Formats: sequence, C-alpha cells, structure tokens
Amino acid sequence: MDLKTMIYIRSEAEFNRARSRGFWDINRSLVTGHKPYLLPFDEVIKGLPATPTIHLGLQDIPLKNIVGSVGRFRGFTRHFMPRVSDERGKERWRTIYTLVVSGAGFPPVEVFQIGPVYFVQDGHHRVSVASYLGWSTIQADVTVWPSIPIGAADLVGQPQLQIEVN
Repeated sequence: MDLKTMIYIRSEAEFNRARSRGFWDINRSLVTGHKPYLLPFDEVIKGLPATPTIHLGLQDIPLKNIVGSVGRFRGFTRHFMPRVSDERGKERWRTIYTLVVSGAGFPPVEVFQIGPVYFVQDGHHRVSVASYLGWSTIQADVTVWPSIPIGAADLVGQPQLQIEVN
C-alpha cells in the first residue's frame, strides 16, 4: 500500500473529526447566540451600488478573515467545519485532505474581499481542510468588491452582520 492510499484511508477518521468539530461549533453557537453558519455574501452586498470589481490576483490571506460564502453559507460552520456529510461533500473533503497531507497541494481558492474580510466563491472544501489542519493563511485569487455597506468600513465585529474574526 502506498503513502497516498494510507493517507486517504486515514482521511475518513479526519473527516469525522472535522464534522464533530462542526457539531460542537453549532452547539456553542446556541449558547453564545452567534449564528453557526457563514455569512451569506448576497446579504452583505444587498443594496450596494453595482460597481465594477477589482481583481487583485493571487495573495496569501488569513483564514480567520474568511467569514462568508457566495452561495454555500449553510454547508459549513463559521469556522469552516463541515455541517453536513453528504457523500459527495465528504468525498471532496477527503480527496483534498489526501492531496494536502501527501504534499500534492491544491489550487488557490477564489474569494471576494469586502473591507478586511473574505467570502469564498470557489474552494469551500479547501478552506475547510486548511482550517481543520490549523493553517493561518491560504492562497487565494482575490477580487475586491469596492463598495462597502454604509457605516461598515470595518466589517470585523459588526454585530448587525454577525461577523467575527477569531
């Protein structure tokens, strides 16, 4: 049995641990009053003027500043642990885990940046695995949304948006 196969076999237990962390994230949110899921990008940009985005290209971004999602905000906890365990999502998570731990790596995630925070457009499972493994940064293809909601120049910690950077 080769190394990659052994890592893939181990990925089953690692996914279950990540899903367990997600379970506890949800339970903690019931006690703390925080929303257990990611912030939906559409809610944040609702009512903003339609302005052209600015493509910044590849950057290393802090994982702790990724607070939301474009379209998949309920699939992961606010710490990017898996909330559901459908077979397709589980298999995707395990494959990415195997690539990372075996040293193969993966392509950058795609994110929108609003102020100091980021919303994942593509790469939710990659962010989840990186978060599970304790990375502090991840490589991302960054596109800036230049309009910031009125009164929210610094989105970090805005209670009305339920954004927190830990």
